[in-house]
Amino acid sequence: MPLTSSSSLPRWLRPVVATLLMTGALTGNAAEWPSRPIQLIVPFGPGGTTDVLARIVADGVGKALGQQVVVENKPGAGANIGAAEVARARPDGYTLLMATPGPLAINPHVYASMPFDAATSFAAVSYVADVPNVILANPATGMKNIQDLLERAKAEPGKLNWGSPGVGSTGHIQLELLKQLAHVDISHVPYKGAAQATADLIAGHIELAGDNVPTALANIRSGQVLALGVASEQPLDVLPGIAPVAETVPGYVLPSWFVLVAPAGTPDAITERIAAAVDAFRNDPTMVERFSNLGATLVGGPPARLAQHLAAERERYAEVLKDIEVAN
Repeated sequence: MPLTSSSSLPRWLRPVVATLLMTGALTGNAAEWPSRPIQLIVPFGPGGTTDVLARIVADGVGKALGQQVVVENKPGAGANIGAAEVARARPDGYTLLMATPGPLAINPHVYASMPFDAATSFAAVSYVADVPNVILANPATGMKNIQDLLERAKAEPGKLNWGSPGVGSTGHIQLELLKQLAHVDISHVPYKGAAQATADLIAGHIELAGDNVPTALANIRSGQVLALGVASEQPLDVLPGIAPVAETVPGYVLPSWFVLVAPAGTPDAITERIAAAVDAFRNDPTMVERFSNLGATLVGGPPARLAQHLAAERERYAEVLKDIEVAN
């Protein structure tokens, strides 16, 4: 569906289309893309932050490109299954991955073998958003804050159960970092996705969980779970009264990031068009509100910016994980 004029587009899309026209990104072969729906792989189950943000992104990018973006959930192996499918896909712009630190920065240090090379198997597309994390508890535990959690964990070593979306997920690393910095023993219970972990937390089958703020907000506000502390440097507007964990456990800061990547070899003209479509979100008040209501911060920027970020994060997690015991 070639775009030769922006006059019929929503006002917030016109600047990005005009820029692409001027730079020539919509000429030649690139102008013929996309001619069919684009598949956006989410390497986790439905209902988690990755899934929620991916569906918002699919909506916005689809409108910008004039083509449907279809979200497909491919959970398993700490996001490696879905990521591997994208790594093997044709580099033609029709298969994208909504990725998190897990497959791109954490898993190489967690799994004894990987089905792809996190550094070379993907082409950077767009740094979509940053999202804070939160430590949650079932209300029946009686815990109100991080100090309560630490006292209970030290009094009953290994008896508290902490659920996460899976080995290597940021929810898992939240636990391992807490164990490392606070010197406590808490048992890890991996699930196939955040939704399953949350369901068991609400039901009282586990006492604790680590999650992203966007998917935890509704349950926190309803009182079904309690927020004990946020893994950010500063308090969050969306969670008033909840203190940063770092006030009790110095150094406990662990944000999550959500990015779009494509198979290595995807043409620059295509990755740049997708990145420009994501950047257009920042000119759309409705999209900005959808992200901010979830506690997420839009980032955006060109593929080169994301490539630099991923390289830095691989180094950072190599340092974070070197003294943390995780299952291979």
